[in-house]
Amino acid sequence: MSIDHSPLFCVGCTDNFYNGNNGFGISECWRLKSARKVTRWKLEWWTSPMKPGAFVQVDTYSCHHEPGRFAFFESLPSHAVDSVPLEGTRREVKQAVRQELDEF
Repeated sequence: MSIDHSPLFCVGCTDNFYNGNNGFGISECWRLKSARKVTRWKLEWWTSPMKPGAFVQVDTYSCHHEPGRFAFFESLPSHAVDSVPLEGTRREVKQAVRQELDEF
């Protein structure tokens, strides 16, 4: 598996279960090989989209989905107020990923 298709960006995804996080012997999600690394705008599920800073730019895979936790948008909606760009949050994203990996 190349670094481009590392399950690192799968953390939090519903289908990360299939990346060896199960007792069924399934070691890799079927979507991982065709996944593309993309930039998305993330909104927490119960956060008002009109709240300043509600949309945060993240790098993830094209297949990543977290229903009930986050919604992911390909482009920033026109009503977004004071969005948080990726460059300003890179440290926070790395910390969140490390924290989620530690929980496994």
